[in-house]
Amino acid sequence: MLSTIQTNDATSTVIRLLDLGVPAFLIQATLVGILSQRLIRKICPHCREAFEMDAWELTEIGISTNHSGPVRLFRGKGCNHCRKTGYYGRLAIYEVLAYSDAIKRLTTSQVDLDVLRNEAVAQGMVTLRENAVKKLLEGVTTYQEVLRVTYEQM
Repeated sequence: MLSTIQTNDATSTVIRLLDLGVPAFLIQATLVGILSQRLIRKICPHCREAFEMDAWELTEIGISTNHSGPVRLFRGKGCNHCRKTGYYGRLAIYEVLAYSDAIKRLTTSQVDLDVLRNEAVAQGMVTLRENAVKKLLEGVTTYQEVLRVTYEQM
């Protein structure tokens, strides 16, 4: 069965289910995986232009790119196709939490969100922010969109 639930990210879904009164043993027995997604605006292909921004500047505003020195990014200048916004269309960014045995063991009535998130990332989960930064570096979206649609998970 597929269902939707309002949460900030995939790992928060486990907490939300517990808050709704679903017993931990039932979550452990039935959950297979969680997909969290958001829509991010794409840069208009008709007025797209390149510019450079230093990697430390991106880090200062909360975007880690694992680059050093100048990073080539893109933005839309605004044209008639995009109604002067610089954006045209949307694209899904997502994170997938595979509900593994290790995650199941962490799912208790006293689950700690940070511990759960750290375990999911250690098992290879790509976060919403990481997925959005990938789209940024591919030239699909802007750093403003990355900041608007995702939040930094501390």
